Amino acid sequence: MMLGIIGLIGIMLTILAPETIKQVFSNASLWSTVAAAIVGSITLIPAFIAFPLAASLIREGAGVMPIAAFVTTLTMVGIITLPMEINLLGRRYTFLRNALSFLAAIIIALVMGKLLA
Repeated sequence: MMLGIIGLIGIMLTILAPETIKQVFSNASLWSTVAAAIVGSITLIPAFIAFPLAASLIREGAGVMPIAAFVTTLTMVGIITLPMEINLLGRRYTFLRNALSFLAAIIIALVMGKLLA
């Protein structure tokens, strides 16, 4: 499992140049935070892979706010799993839960940015 995590992180860092990471996930940009939250919402990555990936991205120059938004939405928002969740829990609950989770992720990222900057 650990070898797979290292391999995935290596592939991600090979594809994304440090300059690209700094540009897209800059520290002070609200746009970067929202973009990272959107990516986290659509991505289906287990948390045990997301945390080492997030640490590597921060080492490469990504900001705390976008990475906090990415990891938070990754674990709280599920665009990929929407059909299953609607089927099990209903449309209204699913959309309300995902919308509130997305909003909470942005707030959490802003607080993390202020606390850790």
